Amino acid sequence: MIRGFSADQVRAAEAPLLDVGEPLMLRAAHSLAGHVREQLCGGAIGNAPPTQRVLVLAGSGANGGDGLHAAAILRRDGITADALLTAETCHAEGADALREAGGTLHCLAELTAQPGHALEGLLGSSDLVLDAILGIGGRPEVPGHLRRLLEHLRRAGTPVIAVDLPSFLDASTGEAAQLALPARTTVTFGAVKAGLLLPGGSDLAGDLHLVDLGLGPHLPSRALVERLEDEDVRRLWPRAGRDDSKYTRGVVAIAAGSTRYPGAAVLACSGAARAGAGMVRCLAPAPVLDLVLRARPEVLGHPVEDGGVNLADIGRTQALVVGPGLPGDDARARSCIDALREDGPGPHRGVIDAGGLDALDAPDAFGADVVLTPHRGEAQRLARRLDIDPEQAAAPLVRALAEATGATVLMKGAVTVISPPDPDAPLIAQDDATGYLATAGTGDVLAGILGTLLAAGLPGPRAAALAAVLHGRAGRAASHDGLVPLVALDVAERVPEVLATILTGTEHHSEASEGER
Repeated sequence: MIRGFSADQVRAAEAPLLDVGEPLMLRAAHSLAGHVREQLCGGAIGNAPPTQRVLVLAGSGANGGDGLHAAAILRRDGITADALLTAETCHAEGADALREAGGTLHCLAELTAQPGHALEGLLGSSDLVLDAILGIGGRPEVPGHLRRLLEHLRRAGTPVIAVDLPSFLDASTGEAAQLALPARTTVTFGAVKAGLLLPGGSDLAGDLHLVDLGLGPHLPSRALVERLEDEDVRRLWPRAGRDDSKYTRGVVAIAAGSTRYPGAAVLACSGAARAGAGMVRCLAPAPVLDLVLRARPEVLGHPVEDGGVNLADIGRTQALVVGPGLPGDDARARSCIDALREDGPGPHRGVIDAGGLDALDAPDAFGADVVLTPHRGEAQRLARRLDIDPEQAAAPLVRALAEATGATVLMKGAVTVISPPDPDAPLIAQDDATGYLATAGTGDVLAGILGTLLAAGLPGPRAAALAAVLHGRAGRAASHDGLVPLVALDVAERVPEVLATILTGTEHHSEASEGER
């Protein structure tokens, strides 16, 4: 599991090591230089291609010092590395080390003042840029004197390695300036910063590599943000036992589909079935059930014509999914929401999606094993009804919705953000998906997958995280890793093979970090 911490938590963990003179900067610089060598020449010292040039964008603080020391180490290893100082001052020891190693320190202000294209010439001769302008104290605001520099680098597409984190990114919230440089890789020191896992930061960070500086014993036991990895899925996934029955595997009931959106029921039931439900019940009008049963004959159909649903009439059910393809005024939505409420008859596990979200109002209160699954627009509409600021960033918005409803909230997006109702519990941020999942019906598949995991007895936040991983990876598989478009039913059909690759440990994923993540 990747655990992300706030800037203040990281500073507090560094303090006792710095107080006893631990050389954290030099350790970070050596690891950074090693990663650059790996990028340029497979890690071998002295074998860099002669045309490869590294340029460090060095700010005035410790982050700039990390970059300057790394450039000096690269110089000593035979790799051409110089620096562009982006502020009036710089880290003195790092600058001295680079000069002693034969490197040149260019001043941005001087290059900008020169006639012609001196700045562009320096940038154009660089094959790799180390972004060490700002560290964990950075804010998502670009000063005017740096705009030309950043605009040129973004246009040129020069590969960037972020030093600790991309500059102009809030280390705690993930909020980023529009001109912040997207990194191919972020080499982060001591602990993963929460902002690298959240929307905004996750988009800029690229591949994430953690350098272990010994901060672990000094970090809080609870992170600010968590992200599940494959080994977590293997540990948490509910597996069928020899003595299981369809009832002990988990029965999920799905109230979905309408005359206008009949296919939503097919998609939600397919997601649930392919994720391994012991039994799937579909609560829908007869024409919708006909469509569902043609696609999924294993589903049990429960005709619902007019009025609400009496769950006592349909048999044993461990979790309830309500909303895919339902208008907000559908009687099924209200009756199922009433069953899921803390003071309702149960089951007190389930998913409220799409039209079910539109049926929610302020008095509705749930437990953590009920999961709301809005996209950004649905989250904002619900926030307005609950007197919550709808314009805030993803992380505080899902946190506020979870606290207001008592439910777990999963907000869909390029990075899926999940908040338990406990304000002290970590957020979960999963970045497993592809942009091609932004197509009609994929959210219905997610609702079905999540319903299956809740029916299997997993706690709401963990079920939501596992569902986000599986759904995102299935989307990637269906789109051939983001190369081609997909349709929602493709996502459901890819679930078993994606789950198999994760559970057997055969899926290719990003490199392991240098230290324990």
